[in-house]
Amino acid sequence: MDDNIRIKALSANPKETEMMHGIEAVHRTNPFLVVKAIAEADLVLSGGGGLLQDVTSSRSIPYYLLIVFLAKKMGKKVMFYANGVGPVNRNFNKRLIASVGNMVDLITVRDENSRDQLKNLGVKKPQIYVTADPAFALKPVDDETGLRILNRHRIDLSKAGLNIGISVRPWKVDETRKVIAEACDFLIKNYSVNIVFLPMQFPQDYNESLEIMGMMREKAMVIDESLGPRELLWISGKMDLICGMRLHALIFGAIMGVPLVGLAYDPKVENFLIRVGQPSAGTLKDLKVQNLCSLIQDAIKKREESRHALLAKRKEMEYLANENAKLALKLLEGGHEQDKKD
Repeated sequence: MDDNIRIKALSANPKETEMMHGIEAVHRTNPFLVVKAIAEADLVLSGGGGLLQDVTSSRSIPYYLLIVFLAKKMGKKVMFYANGVGPVNRNFNKRLIASVGNMVDLITVRDENSRDQLKNLGVKKPQIYVTADPAFALKPVDDETGLRILNRHRIDLSKAGLNIGISVRPWKVDETRKVIAEACDFLIKNYSVNIVFLPMQFPQDYNESLEIMGMMREKAMVIDESLGPRELLWISGKMDLICGMRLHALIFGAIMGVPLVGLAYDPKVENFLIRVGQPSAGTLKDLKVQNLCSLIQDAIKKREESRHALLAKRKEMEYLANENAKLALKLLEGGHEQDKKD
C-alpha cells in the first residue's frame, strides 16, 4: 500500500478493526465521527459485500446510501467498491438506489447479477465494472500460525479420512439444522470423514454450529473463537471439501482450490457457485438429506478435477479482485473524468 494513503474505516468494533487490519477506524453509529471521517476523505468507498439488499435488514440500504449522499454533497469522489446487489424488495429502497447510485463516480460489482440489478433499478450514469469479491486478493497466514490455531482448538486434521468443512449461519428454516446434522452423521459413518464447523461470523455461526452438533449422533469439531479472514482462509485450505451457507466460506474454499457444495440461502450464493462451476444443493426450504448426501458424495469423487478447475479460476478472480483497488486509485488520482461528463 502507498505510504501516502491513509485509510479510515467505519466499523461496528473500531478497536478490533484497528488491531486486525492496522488502519484507523471510527464507530459507524457515531454521527459526528462518521461526518468528520467523510469530511477528511479524498475518496469514499462504499462496499463491498451485500450492503445493497433489504432481505436481512431493512435499514442497511438507507444507512449506507446516506453516507454516499453526504459524501457527494461534500464534494467527495465516491465509489461503490465490489458491491453485491440484491435482492431489493421495497419500492422506497429501489428508488433510493437509483437516485443515489446515479450520483457516484464509479461502480464495481462482484458479479454480473449485481450489475444487472443496478441497471434494472435505473442506475445509468456511472461506469459499472464487473470484478470479483475483494477476498480473492487475500493470502492465508503461514503454516506455523495456522497450526498453532488448530492445536489451540485441539483439532487434529492428520487423522485418517477426509476433512470436510461445514459453514452454517442462523436461518429461519428449522428443518435445515436437522438435514445438515443427518448429512454429517451419514458422511462420518460411511466415509470416516472428519467434520469441522467453520464459523465465519462469531458468535452467531458458532452458536448455530453447536445447535447442529447437538443434533448429531457422531462427533464433530468446531472452531470456538473469532478468527481473522487470513486465518480462516488457511484453515479452509486444509479441508478436502467445504459444504457451506456463508458466501465467504465458499469463496475461501475456491481460493484454496477446495471443492464446494453450496447451500443457497441467498441468490448471491447461487450466483457465485455458477461463476466458479461448483454444485448447489438448492434453496434451504427445498433441502433434503438424500440430495445433499448425493451431491457431497459426487463432489468427493470429483475432488481432484474440481481442485484443478478452481485453482485455474482463481487466477482470473484474483486479477479481477485487484482491479477494484486499481480503479479506486485511478479515481483518487483524477481518472474517470469522461464518466463524470457523461
